[in-house]
Amino acid sequence: MSKISRRKISIRTRILVMVLSLIAVIFLVIFTVFNLLVREYIKGSINEQLKDVMQIVRYNEKGSQTTQRRVFIPDMRRLPRGPVGKAETIIVSENYELVFPDLNMIIIQHYDEIFELVKQLKTEQVELQSTEIMRLKASGREYFFVSVQIPEYLLPGNLFLIYFIDMTAITSFAERINVVLLAVMGIAGILAVVLVVFLSGKIAEPVRELTRFAVRIGEGDFSRSALKYGDIELAELAESMNKAAAQLDAYDKEQKTFFQNVSHELRTPLQSIRCNAEGIEHGILDQNQSSRVIISESDRLSELVEDLLYLSRIDSITPDSQFIECDLRELLSNSAERQSSLAAKRDLQFVFDFDDQPVNMNCDEKRLSRAFSNLISNAIRYAKRTITLSCRRENGVITIFVLDDGEGIAEEDLPHIFDRFYKGHGGKHGIGLSIVKSVIEQHNGKIEARNSAGGAAFKITF
Repeated sequence: MSKISRRKISIRTRILVMVLSLIAVIFLVIFTVFNLLVREYIKGSINEQLKDVMQIVRYNEKGSQTTQRRVFIPDMRRLPRGPVGKAETIIVSENYELVFPDLNMIIIQHYDEIFELVKQLKTEQVELQSTEIMRLKASGREYFFVSVQIPEYLLPGNLFLIYFIDMTAITSFAERINVVLLAVMGIAGILAVVLVVFLSGKIAEPVRELTRFAVRIGEGDFSRSALKYGDIELAELAESMNKAAAQLDAYDKEQKTFFQNVSHELRTPLQSIRCNAEGIEHGILDQNQSSRVIISESDRLSELVEDLLYLSRIDSITPDSQFIECDLRELLSNSAERQSSLAAKRDLQFVFDFDDQPVNMNCDEKRLSRAFSNLISNAIRYAKRTITLSCRRENGVITIFVLDDGEGIAEEDLPHIFDRFYKGHGGKHGIGLSIVKSVIEQHNGKIEARNSAGGAAFKITF
């Protein structure tokens, strides 16, 4: 199944989209809540005001049938005034004809509004007998009103009393507030775009610089970068990349030195084998002696190749180590036992100084045994009479000593004793102790070499 690559966008675009989306959501919520609150406020105020009007109507309905008509004709000053405006009153017939006020009572500029209201009532055929609060739009104005039928004993002729409130002003005010909110949102959006462009530039440019630095490292240029950043995260990233460049530089130089040394170490036995083989072929050298040299150099070459392969496995990025709990006393004594025949040929004796209790540790048994064997083999090469092996645990720290009674390590060799292919006096090919150091460090341990009163001493601590 083919992978569908996602379309990539820049940091600037991603931040811009997120910020603008956030602003839009916030203002949408504010806009919605504001309009809902305004609507509820208007509705609640109108309900209270028109309820007061209905109470006046009910009071008039309970009056005596002999009540004069003028008592019922509403006094505009007595009508309740609420926070959204004053309720006004008109009387219309069942045919939607204006009865009160008449043309003589209406101010000219106010007459058009009342006339349009009555006209819209007729156009929409509003149910006049309903006592519910209703809403009506007429000539661009918005009204809330309530209509009640006038009893015959008050005013004959099947007339209807309509109390209405003009909501146009407050509705217009709410719309202006909405326009202001939209304008504020627009200004906020513009400021957000400017801010995001500025901030994203501040972020993107260092990322581009670090990207170019990474590309340069990938191309083999391990020179350090002098980039300095005020942001902690970017500064830490630049520092980490400089450290990585330094490590890669050191590794690259080490590898070049390694291959130079390997080629030299391999060339020497091969050249010796070739010379002796040619001597045998042309009858120049003694066949038996040359054969022994060829066998010896072949063994040396085989050992060298084996050490190189083992060293490459230790340095592998994905090591195949298998850690199990082992008694280090047993590993050390077994390593000595495997080389006891070689020690016997040199008339050497092993002295064991082990802890009475088991010295257990999680370790890679094969690799740690190889490290111990290399140390013991090195001790056999230089010892005169005895090799002392010590393994103890004190205060949670495991200490292992491998000591010989030889001449010790030359002072100029001590700083380089664990370097690859470094050969001190009497050394073979300079890989054995480097393997020991790599194995010990993989087990989070530490190894030191120094001269003791009786010879060379190697100390391992876990």
